Amino acid sequence: MDKDTGVVKAQGLGLFIASVFLAGEMAGGGVLALAKAMVFTGPAGLAFIVFFALSTGFVGTRLGLCWVMLEERYPELREQVRDPYPTVAEKATGSIGRHLSTFCITITLYGDGCVYIVAMATYLKNVFMEMDVEISLCYWMLIVAVFMAPICWLGTPNDFWPVAVGALITTVVAPVLVMVRESLDAHDETAATTRLAM
Repeated sequence: MDKDTGVVKAQGLGLFIASVFLAGEMAGGGVLALAKAMVFTGPAGLAFIVFFALSTGFVGTRLGLCWVMLEERYPELREQVRDPYPTVAEKATGSIGRHLSTFCITITLYGDGCVYIVAMATYLKNVFMEMDVEISLCYWMLIVAVFMAPICWLGTPNDFWPVAVGALITTVVAPVLVMVRESLDAHDETAATTRLAM
């Protein structure tokens, strides 16, 4: 809301779509790694999950407050901004902060992108192996990258909100499928042995 005019911004993400983005991204990535992480950390894993969830929530609120402060002090930032984190860093520490923030974001996104491409390629390879279709993991990674590239060309999250909705739906469906599979494997000793070998 603009304090001078009292008008709520028409552009940008609303609370619902922003919540869908966060739930799809944060829970989606967590669902992929949660089972193995819990096995490796044991009961302490639950404490880690709670700690990191609270930390993420706290940092998110601080970033939101930083952005509200910037909008109050710099009216030009009330319009659509494609790089909010570097903008916050620049206003706080100068151009060095902007460059450092951009570098950290780039490294993080590159690492995340590589992990997701390899994970999706591995899943696709396993699915198609069940149908007796043998394609190398390297080719699957190329196929996944080609399908992901056009999504990366979109300008802002507001441009690809359907992807967020799809991410949230798959995040909800995936644990259900895992629980169904686990219940089917509960009495199958060969499945338990195979899981332990992984």
